[in-house]
Amino acid sequence: VTEGHKGYGLSAFVEIFSWLHTGLGFGVEPTGRHNDGCFMAAFNVEAFRSLETFKEEVTEFAHYLKSTPPAEGFDEVYYPGEVEHLRAQQVLEHGIEVEESTWEKLQALADRYGLGDLSA
Repeated sequence: VTEGHKGYGLSAFVEIFSWLHTGLGFGVEPTGRHNDGCFMAAFNVEAFRSLETFKEEVTEFAHYLKSTPPAEGFDEVYYPGEVEHLRAQQVLEHGIEVEESTWEKLQALADRYGLGDLSA
């Protein structure tokens, strides 16, 4: 970890709750059942503060992130989840790209089970 003490602390937190807490190992070569641990948390924001104020400040923080100059070699700074949201919007607008060989296999299955032309 090269991001200083905050990055180090965050990395340790993620390791503990994603891998050790689930029994799935840790480090570059986890020794648990799988190498796919995860951690999820849900917070009742209103137990800490006004939900409306929180939403306003999260929006303000997102604007702050977007106004940050990108690192050299990058065009834009994205906030967490933004890339995935943009991809979802692209898929909704243009559909999911399927390789020709995969499409042919799907069409063969559709023909086999009498489903007709999938491109219709």
